[in-house]
Amino acid sequence: MTSHPAIGDEPTTASARILSRLSPPGRLVGLDVARGIALLAMMVTHIFSLADPVGFPTWAAVFAGRASALFAVLAGCSLVLSTRSRMAESNRLRDAAPSVLIRAAAIVLIGLCLGSVSTLLAVILVNYGIMFALAMFFLRLRAWALFVLAGAWMIISPLVSMLLRTEFSLEPEYLPMAWWDLATPVTMVQDLFLTGYYPILQWLSYILLGMAVAKLDVSRHLMGLFLAGLGALLIGRGGSWLLLGPGGGETALMQISQQSGIDLLAALHTGSYGVTPTGSWWWQAIAGPHSGTPFDMVSTAGTAVMTIAVCQSAVVLLGRRSWLLSPLSAPGSMPLSVYSAHVVLLEITRPRFVGDPFSGAGTTGEQTSEYLFHALVFVVSALMWKLFVSPRGPLEAGIAGLIRAVSPGPTRPAGPANSAGPGNPAGPTRPASPPYGTD
Repeated sequence: MTSHPAIGDEPTTASARILSRLSPPGRLVGLDVARGIALLAMMVTHIFSLADPVGFPTWAAVFAGRASALFAVLAGCSLVLSTRSRMAESNRLRDAAPSVLIRAAAIVLIGLCLGSVSTLLAVILVNYGIMFALAMFFLRLRAWALFVLAGAWMIISPLVSMLLRTEFSLEPEYLPMAWWDLATPVTMVQDLFLTGYYPILQWLSYILLGMAVAKLDVSRHLMGLFLAGLGALLIGRGGSWLLLGPGGGETALMQISQQSGIDLLAALHTGSYGVTPTGSWWWQAIAGPHSGTPFDMVSTAGTAVMTIAVCQSAVVLLGRRSWLLSPLSAPGSMPLSVYSAHVVLLEITRPRFVGDPFSGAGTTGEQTSEYLFHALVFVVSALMWKLFVSPRGPLEAGIAGLIRAVSPGPTRPAGPANSAGPGNPAGPTRPASPPYGTD
């Protein structure tokens, strides 16, 4: 006698399969949600004007500097998560080094390709790849040591940058890294570490902070992370306000900016394009987007940590219904693919959505239409890819395959003891599933 499944069993199985693709058991979906927020927020800063015709900041300036900082902190989380299985075997750096270096090299190559076609954005991927390779040397540090190191780096590195740029009269360069920059390696290194839009000297602190967060059991320290992030935000913004207001810094900077022709309003509210001017140490008191000052770094790091805590809290509260966050978590689970596609698509959509792209970003209506198009394309395509093709994005899967081919990770016997899932507490609670592919 043949048995048949009860009515409704098959749909239930199918729906469970779909939900497990959207919200994989054991994965820190909150990090994916945070990455999705970072991606969509960065698209805001790429498409909308950050200042009005008079020079005052628009609503979009709220995301300036904060979205990219969140993205960088999450990249640090990914570095730890992607090497966890290799480091767990022996805690030897040499076991994780091949996978990190392959991933870093792949990100640099993709970044050089994107920088060669982009005319609208300062592509950050080359910087990320180098920071991954450098941060690898800190993988063995414990969470508390990484938190201390990240905090100290945020305070000291901007001052070191100011000293070096002043001493050698280094001027900022605001061009995306491209293949032809390899012809001038000295200038390229200078831009990458000191004078570019995302100077590695300062931005490495975000990676270190993300590594520290990933070393914790995030779900058990949500309140602590949120309060720490809030404290950093208040210290960064409050410290800048005290120095610029009661301390007299803004008055001094107004005089300096008038003499040098620097737009102080833009530096304070819409962006300094990576580093501050070198005419006065008062510039280190501002907390403007992409100013790379201690107050900018600390406050944006605080915002990033708070966002991560809130996103993971939402996932914990929703429980099995965390798939409701999939419009954010789906693109957030494949940010390298989404970011790269966005860079290319922006070159196509800008002349089509903006009547006269050479005159600026366009009208508010044109900007809104272009942003909605990008957001819709990447949310829907990420959902479809995750549901019907692969849990990893195309670039993430390609890098993961390359790592497996060149540097196979540790093999473990299959069985309940090594399977992650809600019914198996012995399985890993934070599987290696970062944005740039896994081992």
